Amino acid sequence: MDLTNLEAQILRFLEAHQGREFSISRERLVEKINGEYLFTPLGVSERKIRATIKHLTTQHGVAIGSGPKGYFIAETAEEIEEVCKYYDGYGLSSLFVSSKLRKIEMREYLGQLSMRFAPWSTEQNSTGQGD
Repeated sequence: MDLTNLEAQILRFLEAHQGREFSISRERLVEKINGEYLFTPLGVSERKIRATIKHLTTQHGVAIGSGPKGYFIAETAEEIEEVCKYYDGYGLSSLFVSSKLRKIEMREYLGQLSMRFAPWSTEQNSTGQGD
């Protein structure tokens, strides 16, 4: 797995935070990362760290979860399922707001989205990626 320096640093810190009960707060993770980059004039932003964590999960397959207490490496199938349920709820909540703004019933909006993204999912599956 080819990782950037920041990705490797985040993984190194998260290795000590395996399982939800050992979560590290976002604030503490930002402090630790910026402590490692002493010569960075402005430090690494929280936004950059969040984007890097998302990249580690979506592009490198690292099971990083987050919850009220912070980030952690998901260890069990149950923890992974909890993380997925969180993202499902977050995604559906965002889609609900979007459907209301468009003045479209949620069921109809989901149908439109499934047609809009059908070529994407077919493309992902034909390349051996996706579901």
